[in-house]
Amino acid sequence: MKIVAIFGEGGNQQALAHRIHQKVPLAYLARIRLPASGRRRKLVRSAVSVTLARSLRKAWLGMMRHFADRFPDWPAVASSVHASANSPELVELIRTLQPDLILVSGTDLLRKATLQQLPGKVMNLHTGISPYIKGGPNCTNWALALGEFDLIGNTVMWIDPGIDSGAIIATERTPLSGRESLAELHLKVMDHAHDLYCRAVERFAQGKPLPSVPQGEIGEGRLFYTRQWDSLAMLRAAINFRFRYRPFPLRAFRLISLDQE
Repeated sequence: MKIVAIFGEGGNQQALAHRIHQKVPLAYLARIRLPASGRRRKLVRSAVSVTLARSLRKAWLGMMRHFADRFPDWPAVASSVHASANSPELVELIRTLQPDLILVSGTDLLRKATLQQLPGKVMNLHTGISPYIKGGPNCTNWALALGEFDLIGNTVMWIDPGIDSGAIIATERTPLSGRESLAELHLKVMDHAHDLYCRAVERFAQGKPLPSVPQGEIGEGRLFYTRQWDSLAMLRAAINFRFRYRPFPLRAFRLISLDQE
């Protein structure tokens, strides 16, 4: 079984690479070093809104530091660094390796032309529950902005050219008490995401069947773009968490189990 990972760079991705490699050895690791965005977001000009928005970023960065401290290096796997998951040299490298499975997480969007050239199956991790909440920059924060706390969770899917729109392998809510701090919330979501991805990869490596449920069979869902994550969205997320986040009822909606075929 030959598995190749295409991961973005960051503490959470290093942790994911280690956790998967411990379960199923990776044959190759391609790291995608995306250029930093120089665009600054315009925030609502009040001390309250700025403070609340900063709390979201602080929680995210705290989660990243947590994983970076635990996994300061990448696993000892043959690797290379690329500016994009769509770079021709990376596509050619993977075609040479001929993997059975390609894992994707934290990269730029793979184009249709790229996917058509990749051998094997391509699996993707989405830190959100598709199709209910898709897109970016962070679907946990979008769930907070919507006040729909029971939509906080993760998805593993077969990748397609869309945004978090591929056929679903598994969806799970992150187990939460409703009493987490914002930092604890982000850490629990990411830890659960890694666990779900590892279970899916391990099952594939064992030759066990995996679900492949088209998202259209579940519902239309909602797609959010990074450009929509403005000061008002941040403010709603921060206020909802501060004043509404507490033990919450879980609505009944369809989730896909790894055991479902």
